[in-house]
Amino acid sequence: MELEKTLYRVQERILNYGYVPQFTNICSIFLLSMASIHLLIIWRLSYRNINQIEFDQNHKDYLYNYKIVEGDSTLLTMKYSSTPELLHLRTELLEQHNFTIKNITVEYNSLFESRFQALLSQSINLETLFLHDVAYSINSNIYVKNNSTNHTFHWRQKQDVAQNYTQKISKTLWEFFVITLGLFISSAVSSLYIKITIICAPVIIIIMLEVSYIFGNRQIFPIFLARAFPWIGLYLNILDRTQRSKKQLIIAFTLMLFLIYFIYLSSIFIGSYLLFKAQVPYGLEDNFFGLVTVSEFASLLFLRTRTSLYFLPKFTIIFYYLFLWYVRSTTYGFYSLAMLTLSYACFGTFCLFIFIYEIPSLEWNPLSFYTPTLDRPRCYYLPVFSMNWVNELPQLWTMFYPLHGRRYFQIQNLALVDRNFPLLNNLLDIEMQEQQ
Repeated sequence: MELEKTLYRVQERILNYGYVPQFTNICSIFLLSMASIHLLIIWRLSYRNINQIEFDQNHKDYLYNYKIVEGDSTLLTMKYSSTPELLHLRTELLEQHNFTIKNITVEYNSLFESRFQALLSQSINLETLFLHDVAYSINSNIYVKNNSTNHTFHWRQKQDVAQNYTQKISKTLWEFFVITLGLFISSAVSSLYIKITIICAPVIIIIMLEVSYIFGNRQIFPIFLARAFPWIGLYLNILDRTQRSKKQLIIAFTLMLFLIYFIYLSSIFIGSYLLFKAQVPYGLEDNFFGLVTVSEFASLLFLRTRTSLYFLPKFTIIFYYLFLWYVRSTTYGFYSLAMLTLSYACFGTFCLFIFIYEIPSLEWNPLSFYTPTLDRPRCYYLPVFSMNWVNELPQLWTMFYPLHGRRYFQIQNLALVDRNFPLLNNLLDIEMQEQQ
């Protein structure tokens, strides 16, 4: 509860800043417009004519040097072959052992059928354009290397296997299950990582205050921590009164932070294995998981009204599904552009909900049960199974316990959040009498 109150104070201070409403309104319009434009570009580029890449799959000892030029400038240099080892050998060594090297030079303007197609292609890099042509024009085992970045790609020969209706449905359901599992692991661990980081962040302040403590400032430490971060200050205050060392407590929180960080890194590896194929642009997985983490943090900090809590996560997860389905269902697509579109859509929708619901909620009637306030930081609730949670932190398993609206509780269950102290005291007295 105290953590939620602290986050509410931060959110209130940010959203009360004078230019935030105009900023979120402009951002929502701009970002959603950019997402729509990029989506149209992806759709149009997907129907362009594929440039046929020269390749002889019967000659395993051929190495192809592919170069895209514009006048005297070289824009892209790639290598490809049926044998991956040839990509990493020097040209002199290949010529010495009589390997065949084919040099292919293509003029940049010849890649496009029209100026409009060339204009659309400005939104993607030439490597993506070339790899897209390779993936859809060559049905064979092929290995490709970018000479500038040394990144390698490979595709295997596709086997045309006839599938009946049942097999197609089974494959679709399996893909849906894999995406769901990968998203669950990624989003759940990201949420846990964000929460633990916020919980353990005061340790840095504790260390700084310990330094001032050494120089004789013995008043600010327990008072400041107990008020600002009760979930840590409560224990530090007890240790301070009993004149015991705080070292072990600080070490415990620090080690917890490191442990959760390594769990977070592990979830990225698992998520990459489940959600992404081998042939994606360098850094695409990191960008996606970074977006998931930022979305989790922004949701934890800013989403408080019923409408935002109910609808925004659903929009976000739909965007994730569409992006991942596109990545997994294409041989090689315009993934970087799709990632940019996903980011625009997620942040644009988020800004829209902030502008329509969260900012106006600061001026709603504070007596209404559906207005976020300091005593009701969010308009969805989690049952308090222990009164210790009021000043302490709930157990970690509660992150998987669903939130509920007021209609799921009786009036006496809401006595604490409604500040109905006579009813709350009466309930506590009854509970104490029953325990006796």
